[in-house]
Amino acid sequence: MDTFYNTQELTLEQKIALLDDSLAVCFHWWVDILDCSISFRREQIEMTFEEIKQKITNKAHYVVIDRKFYMRDEPKHFEVGFCTMTDIEYFLFILVEDKKMYSILEKYGLQPMKY
Repeated sequence: MDTFYNTQELTLEQKIALLDDSLAVCFHWWVDILDCSISFRREQIEMTFEEIKQKITNKAHYVVIDRKFYMRDEPKHFEVGFCTMTDIEYFLFILVEDKKMYSILEKYGLQPMKY
């Protein structure tokens, strides 16, 4: 089962810095869009990191997930990102290898969520 980390205590500035730090060490990232007036399916789009960062607000839903299942050609990794939670939704996905993620978790004091 995947492990979700609590990002709720982070300030907006810390969340943006977390995304920047994750992007700096990632092995892959992308942006999806969901515009339900066109389709009920997310579509991958071309967007620069600076463009997607312009869509960041306190309303967005942020995630840091230790993925337990992943594609065979991918290293074991964490998924870091956010969803804008707007009428037209944008999703940022950043994939970071485990060995590069632990220092980021420590830097931001991120702990697994308790259910």
